[in-house]
Amino acid sequence: MKKFLAMGAALALAACATMPTGGVSTPSGPASIPSTPLELGDWRNATPAATLSAFQEHVSDRYGAGLALTAVSGDLRRQEFTCVAGPQNERGDPPEQVCRRTITNSGCTHTWQVHLFDNAGDGELARTRGLYDRRCGGDGLLGGPG
Repeated sequence: MKKFLAMGAALALAACATMPTGGVSTPSGPASIPSTPLELGDWRNATPAATLSAFQEHVSDRYGAGLALTAVSGDLRRQEFTCVAGPQNERGDPPEQVCRRTITNSGCTHTWQVHLFDNAGDGELARTRGLYDRRCGGDGLLGGPG
């Protein structure tokens, strides 16, 4: 009986999470940035996890390793993202730039972020992290009540 209760609690907790966090990936995109708009995923119809996965793929496919960080952040600004310097602290491996876009639609707030990493300090893109979050109505932490 305790096994079933533990499993039920684990499943209930997993159901509360609205989506996984985005992973860091090595960009696979071209040596130049396409002129087409950055795809945000099917955020109006898809689950948050599916939107996150599609967005991560679009970011990785759009921006190639070695592109100038200024060119990538400039492109994201043209895509209605706001970019700022990443957190400057002694912990972990913070991104050089954090770019964010928010859209409110049908009572939900959708937020996309692109973290831009430069490992060598040469101003060139080394890695990206695409993130997506959706908060609707009274959603609180992990999709629970506010």
